[in-house]
Amino acid sequence: MKVTFLGCGDGFSIEQGHNSALLTFADTNLCIDFPESSHFGLHQLGMKLNQIEHIFITHLHEDHVNGLQKLALYHRVYPGRVKPKLYVPTGLKDDLWQILRHGLELTTRGKRVFEDYFDVECVENKFTVEGLTFELVPTLHVPDMLSYGLLCKPYFYFSGDTRLDENYIRSIADEVKTIYHECHMQDDQLPSHTSLEELLTLPESIQAKVILMHYVDDYLELKLREKFHQQYKFRLAKPLLGYS
Repeated sequence: MKVTFLGCGDGFSIEQGHNSALLTFADTNLCIDFPESSHFGLHQLGMKLNQIEHIFITHLHEDHVNGLQKLALYHRVYPGRVKPKLYVPTGLKDDLWQILRHGLELTTRGKRVFEDYFDVECVENKFTVEGLTFELVPTLHVPDMLSYGLLCKPYFYFSGDTRLDENYIRSIADEVKTIYHECHMQDDQLPSHTSLEELLTLPESIQAKVILMHYVDDYLELKLREKFHQQYKFRLAKPLLGYS
């Protein structure tokens, strides 16, 4: 299992792209979220859009789904070896199609539906790709919004956008090698995200497993990153760097 961040920035990132990860394993791949900036990330890796085979969507904020329309169209024009399979948490499918349909429904060959572009699978609790099980973990992002993290034992937990659920992190820390957790890294407290101050309440043994993502562009500066890594056990995710 290799996890490569196509981008690890927050919703306003310019330099490092929006948060999205490419998982490669068993001669296939899975993207967690697909913002528009992921296209550039793939290009830098020497990959084309039609090479993406599986996608999981954590929630419907624009900086996590605004690349899906381009991905869908590219696959129709330049088909890959398989139609991309889109894993959508139950309850998000109709709303996701409403986001995408304005650019996908009407074509020169008539009306299209969601399934013309993706092999759509609504998932409740878990899904399996090439023998690996991915468990959906409800997160605490915005009140009344469906949002999810992803757990794949024994490899990782990927938080998606969320406030800190300390009890959950403690409960799975010994079951995974790496915890990819969002952290806005700003001085202001953001009620829909996790702060560094909150993450510092975790035991140091857990902190050492945590790679921080979805942070502001300021921390791309080498001196600031080095200072951070000297001060804390957390690591900052780096765009296009593969983690195994």
